[in-house]
Parts: sequence; structure tokens; C-alpha cells
Amino acid sequence: MFKRKNPLNIYSKIRIYLWPEKGLLRNFSYYWKRLIRIPDTSYSISMGFSIGFFIAFTPFFGLHFIISAIISWLLKVNIFSSIIGNFFASFISYPLMAFGMLFISNESNVEGWFNYFVYFAKNTFPVFSGILIIGLILSLICYFLINYVIEVFKKKVN
Repeated sequence: MFKRKNPLNIYSKIRIYLWPEKGLLRNFSYYWKRLIRIPDTSYSISMGFSIGFFIAFTPFFGLHFIISAIISWLLKVNIFSSIIGNFFASFISYPLMAFGMLFISNESNVEGWFNYFVYFAKNTFPVFSGILIIGLILSLICYFLINYVIEVFKKKVN
């Protein structure tokens, strides 16, 4: 009933996965509407969003969603909003980290485990310390902005 008339080949499926047919703006607007319609307090939603936003700026690649959900659960704030905040911040944090790693690193060949750890410490800690400062500032801005928008939306609905 819901199948396509002409099935997609593998290349079209990959392209649609990376760039949706309706565009990324539609996905962003969908998640934004889901965020402001969560039936919870504005504090809980905005704090969860800012926690997820900040965690996306940490160097724990692949664990961002899990860490933000655990921290949100421990602080008793909205877990779903932290996952949405993490989703939004990933589009900002990953290019910044890649840009910093590209321009700070200057050695191309590293041999041996000890030299690898020295290389890692010399090149990644400055990037991550700088990116965490940016993440903290942006997450504070997001907290106040999301809190204000959700309070206005809930007053308008009621």
C-alpha cells in the first residue's frame, strides 16, 4: 500500500539518507515543533536541550546521545529534549572540531604507542578545551532562548 511505484536503487537510497528529498530544513522544523510541544515544564525542556547541546561539544564521539541521556536522567530533566539538543549541536560542533584538528596538527606520521599519545595530547587537548568553552557559552545562550520561546508558546496555547 505504501510502497513506491518504482523501487529505488542503492545509490538513490544512500543519497536520500544523506540528503532527504524534502530537504534538511523540514527535518529541523519537525524536531523544533516536537521540542516546543513537549508536555513538561519549560525549565526541564530548556535544561535538557542545553545539556544535550553542551555534550555534543565533548570529544566522546559516538557516545553523545548516551551521555546526554544519562546526565539528563540524573538531573531529572527532559531526556528527549537533550537528544534533540545534541542533534542540533552536532551540526555546529563537528565542523568546528574538524577545522581545529586540521589546522592545529602539524605532524603526519606517528610511530609507536607512546608517540601516538604525545601526538594526541599535543594536538587534541587544545582543540577540545577551546571547543568546550564555545559549547558552554552556546549552551547557556540556548538555555535562555529555549526557555523564553517555550514559555511564550505555552502562554499562547493556554
